[in-house]
Amino acid sequence: MYREEISMIQIGLLMGSFFVSGAGLYYHGFLLHSVAYNPWAPLLSGVALSLIPSALAWRFCARFPRDNIVGVAQKLTGRWLGIIITLPLVLFHLALPWPVFRIAAELLVDVHLNQTPPIVLSTVLLAIACWIALMGTEVVTRTNDEHLVIIFPLTVVMFYLSIADIRPELALPVTQFDFSYWGRLDFYASLMVFFGFSLPLFLNDALGHSKKMYWVILVVTIIGAFYLLFSLFLIIGTLGMEMASSFEQPLKVKMTTLRQMVFFERVDIFLVLLWMFPTTTAMGAMIVTGARAVGQWLNLANYHPVIYVYFVIALLARPWFEAFQQSTQFLRWLGPFWGVFMIATVGLLLILARFRREKTAPSGGTGGEHNG
Repeated sequence: MYREEISMIQIGLLMGSFFVSGAGLYYHGFLLHSVAYNPWAPLLSGVALSLIPSALAWRFCARFPRDNIVGVAQKLTGRWLGIIITLPLVLFHLALPWPVFRIAAELLVDVHLNQTPPIVLSTVLLAIACWIALMGTEVVTRTNDEHLVIIFPLTVVMFYLSIADIRPELALPVTQFDFSYWGRLDFYASLMVFFGFSLPLFLNDALGHSKKMYWVILVVTIIGAFYLLFSLFLIIGTLGMEMASSFEQPLKVKMTTLRQMVFFERVDIFLVLLWMFPTTTAMGAMIVTGARAVGQWLNLANYHPVIYVYFVIALLARPWFEAFQQSTQFLRWLGPFWGVFMIATVGLLLILARFRREKTAPSGGTGGEHNG
């Protein structure tokens, strides 16, 4: 519906920013709270589980090129039922920035701006993300490209400096397993870090070669898995399991130890760059995809009014997310519900498309009318 064009590389980098943001702000906290010892098992289990919705996502993009999940749902089930089916996913996209920016504000307060109320910082971050979203999907992706030029080399430098104080024995044992994480909410909440592939579901109409989306999703997942493994090794190898599991943001705690290792004390200010840039663009992408969906439902010429209304609602809801623990708890529940609804919605649409194609096959139909 909206004439916007982005490349496969740009959507992949946007998913990468979503990954880096989640890994720094909430992933390790949830993961380490889900198990008493040996966090390697839940990490690898999470990577394996993430392949289920990611496979559905790339299958959807290949099956419906140049069409997004909102348009496909309405074509297969009708306008109103299509809205009902996709409404939960749109709400997840629009709700996610609120707690994420509050958690990100906590990082800024701890590291650099300790005299500033976190709720003020989270409002500023939300305003920046909404402003970027107002510029459109193409601007969001280009802004993300520019941010990652800084983020990638900075990440390498930070990780390199972090290796010196690692004690490998703290990462042991790796052969004793605690499988109790399968029954803990924190484990399923940690899987949210992989849900960046929800973005192509909403932006598939802006992609010119979405049939090859599986390569992008696969590469991002593999690189992301190595990123999580290495960052977890840095955390456990420095802090130990017991100490690391006592923090909500253990990677932040690990990085602040760099103050004692380099030539200037405030090296941890780089944490602001390391996570604020990708967080802002990733959340801007969540806002713009949610706004595009609502605009598509209402047949709006552009989705700018939706973003304005969204920002006002976010300001009104701000007191609810003012407490750090409340925002963390919100994320803890949002992740599992988001994953379940994503699998159910995409799976249902693929099944309906399959039945529709089989029904029209005798008359020469191929189901091509759903390909945008």
